[in-house]
Amino acid sequence: MSQANADEALKEIVELTRLYDVYGPLLSDHKKEIFESYVLDNYSLAEIAEQVGLSRQGVRDIVRRCSKELQEAEEKLGFLKKMDRLTERLEKIKVKSRDSEISEMLEKIVSDI
Repeated sequence: MSQANADEALKEIVELTRLYDVYGPLLSDHKKEIFESYVLDNYSLAEIAEQVGLSRQGVRDIVRRCSKELQEAEEKLGFLKKMDRLTERLEKIKVKSRDSEISEMLEKIVSDI
């Protein structure tokens, strides 16, 4: 795998993880188990298939469907986009603030987001 492909794969995993953090509760328990094993725990499709009693292709299909469901939820609701904008604005305020107490409060807010 080339460096560009590895970087792209890592970006995709980070994005899927962020989507899952926000929209994961919308998935069924079965889908969550498979998606977490693949995306968060880095198990192979074959390992997951063996654990849950499905074919490798069946696991792949579920991971793809979950990814699509999470992306569609973000398209409809836009929570991640809103959180990113809010974080960016708070960071700008923090940089411009000369008051250390305000900076600390902003830092706590950003970490909560």
